[in-house]
Amino acid sequence: MVHLRPALDNTYSGTVLGLLTGRGRPYSADEMDHFILSCVRAKWTEPLTADAASWATQLWGTEDEPSTNEATYLYWDWHVKAVYSDYHVPRTKHGTMLRIMGARKQLMLHDSAGHLLFMDTYRGDTHLIDGMIDGTAYYEGLERSRRLTHQIFDREGLSVAHFKDLLDDEGGKRLFTTCLRSNQYEGLESFEALTPFEPFSRDEDGKVTEEIACNRRLPAIYEMKDRRVNEECLPLRAVLVRKTEDSTVDGEEDDDEIRLQVIVTADRGATAAEVVERYRARQSKQENAIRDWWLPLGGDVNVGYAKEKVENSELAKVKAELEGRLERLEQYIPACEEHLERARRRHQKRREQYQVELEEAERSLEKEIRQRDTRGEPALDIHRWAEAERERIEEKLKPVRARVEVAAEKVEKEQEKREKYHQEREEKEQALAEVSQTMEDHPMYELDDHKDQLMSALRIFLVNILQWLRGEVFPEAYESVTYKTLAPFLQMGGFVIEHPDCIEVFLDGFWQSAKQRELEEIVARCNALKFTAPDGRRLWFRVCPEPGHI
Repeated sequence: MVHLRPALDNTYSGTVLGLLTGRGRPYSADEMDHFILSCVRAKWTEPLTADAASWATQLWGTEDEPSTNEATYLYWDWHVKAVYSDYHVPRTKHGTMLRIMGARKQLMLHDSAGHLLFMDTYRGDTHLIDGMIDGTAYYEGLERSRRLTHQIFDREGLSVAHFKDLLDDEGGKRLFTTCLRSNQYEGLESFEALTPFEPFSRDEDGKVTEEIACNRRLPAIYEMKDRRVNEECLPLRAVLVRKTEDSTVDGEEDDDEIRLQVIVTADRGATAAEVVERYRARQSKQENAIRDWWLPLGGDVNVGYAKEKVENSELAKVKAELEGRLERLEQYIPACEEHLERARRRHQKRREQYQVELEEAERSLEKEIRQRDTRGEPALDIHRWAEAERERIEEKLKPVRARVEVAAEKVEKEQEKREKYHQEREEKEQALAEVSQTMEDHPMYELDDHKDQLMSALRIFLVNILQWLRGEVFPEAYESVTYKTLAPFLQMGGFVIEHPDCIEVFLDGFWQSAKQRELEEIVARCNALKFTAPDGRRLWFRVCPEPGHI
């Protein structure tokens, strides 16, 4: 059994879910779980996901709808939900926990104001690039959507192939902004046409804390290498932001690699400061929106226990690498055998050549010795002459002997290479057998994400409604507050009185006079907006004269 966090709190005892449907008593957690499962069986997940994305885009379109010449900047990112399971499920690196673990991934698309427009659920081992490609096609295919002309994402989305596809899109060039990893450049020397650093940001005392090197007229160029065969590099605009020496933390090394942040983009029309501010806004707009709205509303809760046995993608990758290596070894070994045989023939030929020349020189030497002895020369003179002649012969045959030794070394190397290839083949075959057996013994289970995606689509409605209420109903002082600040208002007790033509909603209120005044202002704004119930009756909000008695 897969052990996950429960989708719903089993201690739920409120009455709100009953009031929404006219039921006199609340629904239990089991009833709600059965309802969600029924929705999945009815195949509501995909239509609800599409409706949530279209509705959210339409909701914020009045505020963020760009003019003809104004660009629309949208942010892609993952939200990783940890999955604790007794079975092996697709894994990824969890940024918060700093370890590899089973997980679901939620692909999120936010607009420039941090409103969640679209969300889809993927396996934990899905790459951000694959998610963005799939998410772009799905989102732009909706009835109400935006064309993703300016995409901003983190360094996980770095891919030259993907960048080229964005720039060569049939529907028009798609611009993007992201950040380089520190191992993709070697200091300032990696950038061409680099302008001098100028002050970019200052602290409260007016001291410069960051410098920027790039401007609109003369952008720094960074050539991103394409690892594919016969593919050209991609020139991008690079904006460099460097911390000043006074702003570095004690203990940090004083070099550009640590103090430098490199942002690359295909947008050559914006100023360098605009590029940096636009990318850094992702932290405050997107990631803080996930922290302040998505997580408090249960976005980190896993829903759905169903699982399906699938191929172990991690071991499949190892198996593919082993099979590829074995395939190459099957080509290397015959070639190595041929090289070895050729080296042996070369060695044999050179050795025979050396032996022939040596024997011929020895015969000539023996013949000359006999002739000298016949002429009656002293034996000592003959011996000295013979030794000198042997040294001359050895010096003459030295290049030939060297070629023999080189050929022998070549034979030895080819033999070692052959033995190494054979040994490696045995090891790879054994490893492949072990991996194949492990894949059978330890399969991977892919979780069914339909229930989780269904709940996530409902949360998209809820998050956007709460953000809309914060802007339209709450006082201006609440313009930037999070769900935690709004929770006391949203979770306030009260009672409902139904009339034939209207519904009165009485709220309990606060003992604090300041919050009570704010609540009265909220109630006045709600009544001014003339909310209606699903049956068309007008909703009237009231505040109880004495809070705390409900």
